[in-house]
Amino acid sequence: MRGIRLVAIMTVAAALVAACGSSRPSNTSSHTTTARRRSTSTTETSSSQQLANLVASVQNGVIRIESTGCGVLSTGTGFLISPRLVATVEHVVDGAVSIRLVRAGHTLGTGTVIGEDATRDVALVRSSKPISGPLFHIATRSPRLGEAVAVLGFPLGLPLTVTQGDVSGLDRTIPIVGIERTNLVQTDAAINPGNSGGPLISLQDGDVIGLIDLGTDQANGIGFAVSADVAAPLLDAWKVAPQPVPAASCQSETQTATSSGTATTPTTSTPTSTTPAPTLDTYSGHAFSIEYPTGWTIVTAEKQQSYGTDTTIQDPSESTALIRVDVSKNPPTTNLRALARQEIAALAKEPGYRLLHLGPSTIDGFASLDWRFDVDQAGVLLEKDDVFFVDSKANEGVAALTQAPADVYPSVSSAFAALRQTLVMN
Repeated sequence: MRGIRLVAIMTVAAALVAACGSSRPSNTSSHTTTARRRSTSTTETSSSQQLANLVASVQNGVIRIESTGCGVLSTGTGFLISPRLVATVEHVVDGAVSIRLVRAGHTLGTGTVIGEDATRDVALVRSSKPISGPLFHIATRSPRLGEAVAVLGFPLGLPLTVTQGDVSGLDRTIPIVGIERTNLVQTDAAINPGNSGGPLISLQDGDVIGLIDLGTDQANGIGFAVSADVAAPLLDAWKVAPQPVPAASCQSETQTATSSGTATTPTTSTPTSTTPAPTLDTYSGHAFSIEYPTGWTIVTAEKQQSYGTDTTIQDPSESTALIRVDVSKNPPTTNLRALARQEIAALAKEPGYRLLHLGPSTIDGFASLDWRFDVDQAGVLLEKDDVFFVDSKANEGVAALTQAPADVYPSVSSAFAALRQTLVMN
């Protein structure tokens, strides 16, 4: 019967858990103090000029987003990453019936959301017409604590406004409207409603290191931004494979809630506490080891392919349910975002392709990207979770994939995630 062994791995996660100076001032010291004061003043002037130059070079790329909902007009901020694409945060365009893109009081075009992730609060808007202006570059590096930054946006409905500050915290986890957001960048730059979606720009190189998410009225000088590490892979993915979001319709709250697409609780019954946990076996190969449910079949063991080696472990009762680890020597790049773009471009035109999640993760101590998606293969809609990283010591690219039919995968996703975390490179 389909999924008998597959559903059994729902409890695999449980099995894995079981395991001073003179008092008399001199002319010299007085001169030194004066010199220091002059030096400090020069530095401050230089910093101010640096900020002014940066703002002058990028300000026309900052776009005011006017989102009309059901009788409600809200204002947020976005920024150009191509002449037709405006990056912002999801809550700026959530529930929008129509979107107007504005600069200096002039409408530049209307907007369509072609990608959104409410959990990570990232969205991409496509303009109905090309917009001239400087394009922003999203950082490929992590921000540094104490790094000087600037925020550009439209707080409180005001015209374009600039505030300055520093990165005051990294990797923050903050619950926002019932959603626990992770990898947030904390800043002391002033942030107010309307700044949301605007760029948090490094004064060091002008790169965007975050997308403004929210401020707080509970303390002074604390605001948060979605990190570039989180936002960039999603924006890249939507560029390659747009996922248009239908404009909201003004129905009753009950109707809207029903058709919102919010995930519902799976109807599959959960095994009781008396259900015995499945046993696990370990595949130990030349390049890596990984655990898998007892009874699954090792179909290929580091079989040589054109790209490297393939190891596939399959559920014999459901052939589309499997674990696969691909290892390739001398990957073309160590940039995970670039690798993601290549992989997504290869699948973007396949029937049924739909991005479910793309974001940073960690596996065996390596920084990785976790890409989860649906795709139709041979008439079967599959859900896949592919975590890939580069082992710099061995100069190997690694992809650890788990997959199952899309109607089953949500109930076993946590067990699959636990299995992937047993991957250890040799």
